[in-house]
Amino acid sequence: MRPFLYGHATHPDWRMVVELTLTQMDGREQVAPPPGLTRLGIAYVSTHYGKDVAQIWSQLKAWTGVEHWVGATGYGICANGAEYSDLPALAVMIAELPQDSFRIFRGAQALTGAGADQRRVRAHTALLHADPTTPELQGLTQELAAGIASGYLFGGLVHGEPGGFSQLAGEAFDDGVSGVAFSRQVDIRSRVSQGCAPLAGEHRISECSSHFICELDGKPALDVLLADLDVPEQARGSRDGDEILRSLPSERLREGLFVGLSPGDSPRQVGFGDYLVRNVVGIDPQNRLLAVAANPEQGDRVVFCTRDRHAAHQDLIRVCTELRGEIEDEGLQVRGALYHSCVARGANLFGSVGAEMDLIRHNLGELPLIGFHANGEIARDRIYGHTGVLTLFV
Repeated sequence: MRPFLYGHATHPDWRMVVELTLTQMDGREQVAPPPGLTRLGIAYVSTHYGKDVAQIWSQLKAWTGVEHWVGATGYGICANGAEYSDLPALAVMIAELPQDSFRIFRGAQALTGAGADQRRVRAHTALLHADPTTPELQGLTQELAAGIASGYLFGGLVHGEPGGFSQLAGEAFDDGVSGVAFSRQVDIRSRVSQGCAPLAGEHRISECSSHFICELDGKPALDVLLADLDVPEQARGSRDGDEILRSLPSERLREGLFVGLSPGDSPRQVGFGDYLVRNVVGIDPQNRLLAVAANPEQGDRVVFCTRDRHAAHQDLIRVCTELRGEIEDEGLQVRGALYHSCVARGANLFGSVGAEMDLIRHNLGELPLIGFHANGEIARDRIYGHTGVLTLFV
């Protein structure tokens, strides 16, 4: 099977950006796929085009002859070797997949419930696009993952302009969830890059309440954190919040202080792939508690960490190296790739526009790849933040 077609371009006029993208990928020839295969179009559009998004998607369908389309809008658009940050841009991929190996869905029931055509395509994995204002989205994501065979979702939270459209699933719309369900015939390999560096070792929550961590490894949570940060002994026992804050190593925490949380019974993975990283939002020096932007549970595994440019580079290289090794060991070929990265990454984290894409290309080569900068990233049954989710079709 041949690699997927893909193209990308930037231009202030939506008609020209479609023309440039399709010319790059020879997408206007409307060549029929080989026997036994069906084409799927994936299109990511920057929010700069506003209300023209629906027309862009309509034009893509008309000019390519591809019947099945999904897509989303984001703050920025990326492709292999290119990152369009704060620019009007379009990235398109046309995949050739076995017939009856995928189905487009809109809404949760269309993926896992009565609305799904289970006779034709049994969902094994799914690309998921979601409106961040969808009620109880985290819980819904977990339900969707539980309803498919592998439990693996990948994708991102969209961003749309008022009065415009933010998702495409056969037609343009602007709410809820949508995407593509893939059968077991479509083989994907995926990894999460958190861009984090641990401050010390792993701990286990022995007591917590709501968004407070009370004890770690049977010790007061604040005491454990201060020990991990190598705070001097005299300051560790202080009940003066200002004194504690002055004693923190500002250089190590210049990018913020985070906590990685993972269920105690979850399988361990290399790096931070199995952690849900959230901010440490406050301390209680009197009761020795930590407040975090999550609702941890007793028994969860915990690691304190920070994000910085070096950690982000190393973690993305790790992700690419793992995928490359897996592909080579199994004698596979990459046909295409999707990358869903946080809007706070890119130049904000890596130091220059395109650095993130350059790292992927350097470590995985010239593969067809498109993606967008998301409001949150989806992997397995979780919604992450500040991450990059790299998914390969092999």
